[in-house]
Amino acid sequence: MTVHARSSRDAELDDDLYASAELSAPVPRFRFPDSEIPAREAAALVSDELVLDGNSRLNLATFCTTWVEPEVTEILARCFDKNMVDKDEYPQTAEIEERCVRMLAHLWHAPDASDSIGTSTTGSSEAAMLGGLAAKWRWRKAREAAGLDTARPNFVCGSVQICWEKFARYFDVEIRQ
Repeated sequence: MTVHARSSRDAELDDDLYASAELSAPVPRFRFPDSEIPAREAAALVSDELVLDGNSRLNLATFCTTWVEPEVTEILARCFDKNMVDKDEYPQTAEIEERCVRMLAHLWHAPDASDSIGTSTTGSSEAAMLGGLAAKWRWRKAREAAGLDTARPNFVCGSVQICWEKFARYFDVEIRQ
């Protein structure tokens, strides 16, 4: 493992210096280096910084999965290079996603799980924002049909998930916690 150290000269240059034979020269923090860094050294650099993060297996304060079976990691690794939005290029991945959507619809007792629509997301915050946006559109459509004002949407929620504050700010919705 390398040890991260900064000197006053490095601070002036906004470079980081790592105590490693391979990374003996300062590495810029906010720009690309002048020459290529081998993949193994770049991976070591990022891995060393990630050691400073909390231990996800001990994190019970968020909705993150803190452990998965090794097979899950293997499947995820098979998809790292796929553009999940490009359904034409990756039709089998899109089919698996559709099956997962229908399974969840069945689990949640949707009226017709076989005709449900949905999408995968990169996390719960993105999923919540998409759900909130769908609710905003549905609210606006109902208000327009009733001839009512659509200028000031609001929603009521608990203060559990920080993404709701972001949703309110990004999509111009008044939040009532």
